[in-house]
Amino acid sequence: MSKVRIVTDSNAYLPADVVEKYAITVVPHRIKIGGSFFEEDADFSAEELFEKVHEVQRMGVSKLPEVQAPNVNAFLDIFHAGGEGEQIVCIHMSRELSPMWATARKAAEMLRGRFTIRVIDSQSVSFGLGLLVQQAAEAAEAGASVNDVARIVNGAIPHLYFAGFSESLHYLERSASLSASQSLLGTMLGIKAMLMMEDGRLMTQEKVQTRDEVVEKLAEFVTEFASVQEMGVFEHSYDSQRADLIGRLRETLPKTPIHKITYPPSLATYLGPNVVGVLVYEGTY
Repeated sequence: MSKVRIVTDSNAYLPADVVEKYAITVVPHRIKIGGSFFEEDADFSAEELFEKVHEVQRMGVSKLPEVQAPNVNAFLDIFHAGGEGEQIVCIHMSRELSPMWATARKAAEMLRGRFTIRVIDSQSVSFGLGLLVQQAAEAAEAGASVNDVARIVNGAIPHLYFAGFSESLHYLERSASLSASQSLLGTMLGIKAMLMMEDGRLMTQEKVQTRDEVVEKLAEFVTEFASVQEMGVFEHSYDSQRADLIGRLRETLPKTPIHKITYPPSLATYLGPNVVGVLVYEGTY
């Protein structure tokens, strides 16, 4: 029997050599900005996303960008690529932020009985999603069944944590249920809102006013864990603060791998510019 094939989406932080080694299928998001669509790939950065948003805003379009998935037929083609009877595990960006999971699940249901497909909501993003995908790929390479791969992934999901700060409060009106009045007042006061992820949803927590406080709060968040197996740190316009944060964490957690990761457009669409965040994997026991 052929090994399980792993499918994910372009929000996942995955080194190119990992994708190639395990033949992981990566389905790109489409980002809608104004009336134009851009495919999320290595050539489309968060910085370019914000440049395009500013361009359409100058033309009077105030609507925020949107994350879209390819249609169900694209997923049917992806699933059919390996032939009848194939075993597939799909792991996608949190369904609260992306339609990928729902579209993949719809396609999988259409092929029930002909393929064995497990579609999993990572309840995470970026580095967290990438870790789940890599664990799945390693298990599949070692000969794990489709159900065993899914069990490994589902067992790891509760051990992933996200925390971040965003200065772009109007983006959070949509993604983290911040009210328009809170957004306006917070912007006037220079507030940076702390975000956590709970069951795949972005939730606003406490707020601070300086970037030094941001570094302090994120360092506290990470060091509260009894064990941190691995973590990633992303940023936009917070490069020096990210460096400070990583420096502090490497002193506290000298044996923990800490990765500088890219800020994917499919996450930037929800958090906006001027952001820093961490994704922590505490490991399973």
